[in-house]
Amino acid sequence: MAKRSDLICELYEYLHGQFDFDAYRREVVPPDVIFYKSVSTFLAVKLKTKWIDIEFFLDYYLDAPIVKKWLQTSKKRWVYVVSIDEISDINQELLDWGQYSYDLITHKKKRK
Repeated sequence: MAKRSDLICELYEYLHGQFDFDAYRREVVPPDVIFYKSVSTFLAVKLKTKWIDIEFFLDYYLDAPIVKKWLQTSKKRWVYVVSIDEISDINQELLDWGQYSYDLITHKKKRK
């Protein structure tokens, strides 16, 4: 995480420590993207100058105020982006979406 502020580094380390996925790998694409993968990518963390964007997949449409943007990628797949700029932004709801995305990719969730 070259040339990132202490806050961004702290946010990322805290976020990473909150994840509780069974089996995954991290792939870092310099200078600023970290992919979390199992069978395929289920979460992406994009380090910005003053915030972090978290991208995750769901199999349903999500209407939540904290969603910065979304894209429907197929009939039953949406990708969402949530920005965080302080530790309090990393709440249980966000962690649950990340877990659901992991479960969806690893087929632990029955599709709706």
